[in-house]
Parts: sequence; structure tokens; C-alpha cells
Amino acid sequence: MDWPAFERQLTETGAYETPPGNRARLPRFLEKRLFRLRMARVYYHAWRASADPEAYVSRLWAPNGYEVVQAVERTGGRIAVEGFGNLRGANLPAVFVSNHVSSLETYLVAPLLLPFTTYTYVLKKSLVKYPVLGRVIRALDPVPVGRKSPMEDLRDVLQHGTETLRRGRSVVVFPQGTRQRLFDPAAFNSIGAKLARRAGVPVVPLCLATDFLRIGQWQRDLFATVHPESTVRAACGEPIPPDVPQAEVQRRCLGFITSTLARWEALDGRPMLAPAALLPPAPADAR
Repeated sequence: MDWPAFERQLTETGAYETPPGNRARLPRFLEKRLFRLRMARVYYHAWRASADPEAYVSRLWAPNGYEVVQAVERTGGRIAVEGFGNLRGANLPAVFVSNHVSSLETYLVAPLLLPFTTYTYVLKKSLVKYPVLGRVIRALDPVPVGRKSPMEDLRDVLQHGTETLRRGRSVVVFPQGTRQRLFDPAAFNSIGAKLARRAGVPVVPLCLATDFLRIGQWQRDLFATVHPESTVRAACGEPIPPDVPQAEVQRRCLGFITSTLARWEALDGRPMLAPAALLPPAPADAR
């Protein structure tokens, strides 16, 4: 399947699942090496294309992200996507809030969202200075945060994020701040709900399981391990209108993510939720 066929299927059905013929079978010792080579190719294509930021974002970012889908499948992995039909006819732009599992999703989200809405990320300021990838990240015109002062970060997100949304671009937020394989609702802050309320736009919860790529034991990315047996999953929830109280928005997002991960845990037989992954009670004004 090529990018136009993937885009067409996603927009028509809201779902995608790796066809049996797309999934390669490789010896274990080759998996990590070949995946890294394929991702290096993805990064190189992104770096070259981002020399023209407007062209990259408008025409090349989505197919570049689809190369990650192909890299996973050609390394023996499987991808399952569901629920993106919720974005057809939705009131967009919106704030998308998602759990954050691995670096894989930074590229994987692009071919899933761009058929429906243009968007950018809330990202660490330091990322724009990275060699090679820094230019790609700058092309996306992200909403920057310093990760040193929570109050300064909140102010920056509310200011720059609102400006971005009013220009018609959605914003993707990872409220956990750092990548965690096992989801813990206690680490999932309400910055996305606050931004959506300030800008008067819907919130859309996303749920991701990208532990196909897992954080390395000694260094988070350099020694990351590849696990083709772990299906890469993505689900999109229903948009939550801007007139819903902020506490209820947060509760609904957490409810969607935890219930989806619990369903996937049972389906795949691998842990995705932290042992104490409990939902907060419903606020009084939402009962």
C-alpha cells in the first residue's frame, strides 16, 4: 500500500490494519539494525524536504510520516488504527491530547491526523537545536516549552497555542511531559484542557501504544530496543465540545485513554497501564 491508498482508506473508514502481505518476517538479530536504517532514511528525507518549510508541512510531511508505518511493517511489526472517523465533519481545529510512549509517535501521528487537519506539537524548546532534526522541528512551527518552570510553560502554551489555533492549526499535546511505557493518569496534567478552554476549541483524546520501540536502559534513544511482537496501536476518541467544564474534559480524556489501553492489554497480553492507573472521580458539576 502506498501513501495515497493509506490516506484514502483512513479518510473513508477511519481505520487501518496491516495487511498480512505487508508484514515482513526477519531474524531477531536484524530487526533493530534494519529498523534504524529505515528510520535514518525517514530522517534524511525529512531533513531535505524541510529546507522549504511551507512545502514540507503542506505536501510532504504526511507521506514522510507514512514511511514510519512502512518501516514498522517491514521490520516485522503490525499497525492497527481505529476511531479516526470521529474526525470526519468535526469542528476543527482542536487540541489533541495523547499519552506519550515512545519517540515513534512523533512521526506516526502525522499520517493519521494530516488527512483531517493541519497541526503542530507542543515540544521542548531544546529540540529545535538538535542537529538534523532541529530543522525539521522548526519547520513545524511548534508551541515551545522550556520544561523548567511549570508556570512559564503554562503561560507559553496558552499564549502561543491559542495563536496557533486561531490561525486554523490544531495542536497536539502530550500532557505526561516525558515518555512512559505504562500509562499513569496521575502524571497526565490538564494543560490540553486549559488550552482548549482558552481558545474555545474542542478537545480530542488520542490513545497510543507504540512500545514497538522501547526506551533504552542506559540511554533513552541511542539504545532503544525494537519489539515487532508489540502491535503499534492508535485510537481517536470523540471530540469533546468547548462548553464542557474543564474538569469533565480531563476526566473524559483519561477515561478514554485508560479504557482503551485496558482493552488493548486484554487483546495483546502485554502491560500498558501502570499498576495504580485509577481514574479521578467525576466532579460534582459533571454528575
